[in-house]
Amino acid sequence: MLRLQYFVLASGIIILLSVCMAAYGDIGSSTEKGQDEGNWVGAWSASMQAPFEDGVSQRGFENQTIRFIIHPHTDGEKMRIRLSNTFGSEPLTIDKINVAVSKKGAEIIPGTNRKVTFGGDQKVTIPAGGKEFSDPMSFKVKNAKNLAVSVYVRDKTGPATWHPRSMQTTYISTGDHVTDSDASAFKTKEEAWFWLDGVDVIPDSTVKGSIVVLGSSIANGNHSEQNANHRWTDFLAERFNQETDTKMSVLNAGVSANHLINSLPDKGENALARLEQDVFSQTGVKAVILNQGLNDIRHHPEYDSEKIIERMKDIIDASHDKGLKIYGGTLTPFKGSGMYTPEKEKTRKEVNDWIRTSGEFDGVIDFDKALRDPEDPERYLPKYDAGDHLHPNDAGYEVMAETVDLSMFE
Repeated sequence: MLRLQYFVLASGIIILLSVCMAAYGDIGSSTEKGQDEGNWVGAWSASMQAPFEDGVSQRGFENQTIRFIIHPHTDGEKMRIRLSNTFGSEPLTIDKINVAVSKKGAEIIPGTNRKVTFGGDQKVTIPAGGKEFSDPMSFKVKNAKNLAVSVYVRDKTGPATWHPRSMQTTYISTGDHVTDSDASAFKTKEEAWFWLDGVDVIPDSTVKGSIVVLGSSIANGNHSEQNANHRWTDFLAERFNQETDTKMSVLNAGVSANHLINSLPDKGENALARLEQDVFSQTGVKAVILNQGLNDIRHHPEYDSEKIIERMKDIIDASHDKGLKIYGGTLTPFKGSGMYTPEKEKTRKEVNDWIRTSGEFDGVIDFDKALRDPEDPERYLPKYDAGDHLHPNDAGYEVMAETVDLSMFE
């Protein structure tokens, strides 16, 4: 009788642990070698840039753990990560990577931490200019749950491929702390992601694929609440998950201060030049939303609307050549910001008129109409203005997402 009681108690504990693991992460602990067959879809991405001339990206890392917090946009039963050394001048060696469910700050939920491997090994070396997928692993990814990806590098990395202005805090410690559940070792903070440029999942059959949003600081979510996942792409992903039976993942290819035409230091490669890396190479991509051009107008008064439109046409043609639909977002108001002039406003209006009426895009999303002040349409409606008269606030970003007609993607 006593033995039976112990058996019942042990069985209950096992069931309880299984339920907890199912709720927060991988039920098993093994990582599978090789690339699974399956319909992989991008659940999260970040557009990488070259390191700046000084600062943390130029210094790189040595004997440190870097813990990234990311917000996937679709559920999945299996996942893999993608690392980028695209802008590295030397091979990059990463000694360990673990993934877990994020709790708060640098904390992770105990029991959810799992090793990530590459060809069965924890250690991976990525050649200069290269990318590397991890092995697929059984891990429940949920769109409402942040993940923590912890990367340990022992030797000097040199200047790091990165995504600055992440609107998400990254936590850094000295030494190997990839398995730590608490935050005590993570004393340093940065607002950037390094090397990690993608997370893929195998979703359920209702997920049709991914949409890539190509843009600059507004796509990136500048001036949204830090660590809140209030970029307009986050709000759009929530709508796909809650409002439609045909779901799409939303991948953010926004780069702060980026331009359509020029590639500039600290501002990334121009939008056309980064199409292959940031859009076409994304997993399961079916469509593109282009919302870019205002920086070109602001910084280059010599550019007329024809020059902006010509570059948009190049991006439309390149997307169509890849078999992708592409949707145009009108350029948002900027009167009251530091670089506004009536001449630049004229160019913006001409570009917007072309986006709305030309028929070149497969569909139009009228962000300008949604955000502008009806009494002064060259300005933001005050309740949507982040305060710099150039970027939306969180309410404005939510309105941008609500402006998208989801039926265009069915």
